[in-house]
Amino acid sequence: MDFENTVSYRASDPLEAEHYMTRSFCDHRLEVYAGREVGFRHHAVKTACGAFNRLEYGAEIEVSAHGFEEFYMLEMPLSGGVRIDFGKEEINSAPGQALLLSPGPRFRSRWQAATRQWMLQIDRCRLEQRIARLTHRAKAEAPVFDPLIDLQTAHGRRLLEAFRVLAADLSEGGDADDPHREAITDRIIDLILGNIPYLNGQSVVPDRLSATPRHVKRVMDLFHARFGERLSMSAVAWEIGVSERALYGGFQRHYQKTPYEMLTRIRMEEARRLIVQEGLSASDAARRVGMRHLGRFSSAYRVLFDALPSEDSKSRH
Repeated sequence: MDFENTVSYRASDPLEAEHYMTRSFCDHRLEVYAGREVGFRHHAVKTACGAFNRLEYGAEIEVSAHGFEEFYMLEMPLSGGVRIDFGKEEINSAPGQALLLSPGPRFRSRWQAATRQWMLQIDRCRLEQRIARLTHRAKAEAPVFDPLIDLQTAHGRRLLEAFRVLAADLSEGGDADDPHREAITDRIIDLILGNIPYLNGQSVVPDRLSATPRHVKRVMDLFHARFGERLSMSAVAWEIGVSERALYGGFQRHYQKTPYEMLTRIRMEEARRLIVQEGLSASDAARRVGMRHLGRFSSAYRVLFDALPSEDSKSRH
């Protein structure tokens, strides 16, 4: 970015705001829904791996952009809310719910008029280097994260606390190379890597960078081996030797999803492989992966892949 250590910018002309955001972040197109002016305000301070921003447009606006490649963006609304079409997903943020946008996809966002956000840019190279150190690999590719973060969870509250410290720095200025600020931003990266589910294309990546709880790993191994069977979570918990409460708690802490949601993802991934690669019909693929209700199977398939099984089957021919 073109900032020095800190920056503060205001504009009432939408074109000025558009040009400024294009220079500072990535190529933007800005549309105002009512009136011809905005109350654009941007304040930022450099961090060890990007910049911490407070941003508002002061009007109901829509932003469309080609996407960004060099950084992740962690957004926390202070007021209002934003609806974002990010790649094939439509996601919504509001106070109490943060969004983590990964590099790559085009996006379109619609800001409510009263929206103010804290936004942390995280340098992609910095995150990749951290993954490489944690996994002892020479090189690691940056993952695509599940974008929704509940700030009421334990790790969500820690992220919010770190943001509040950075917000205080934003008010006071300071040295961009401040080691305290660097430690905070690295802590945020570790919280993301250790707690936020991440995706690889359409596939859930089950190997966490933090240590997987033993009983969660055993259940995931069971799901991968026996996804075609009728599996009740009470029976799975008994077989693994834990209570249902411990089973659900472990999955919530590690994946922020229930065991059944993870089992459904595994089944859907295998069903799509059977349809696309082996040419099975939707009904045969559903039975093969343990989904007996074809309507529910089609609904879950569409939610995950933004396509019906029949559409994937036709695309094969």
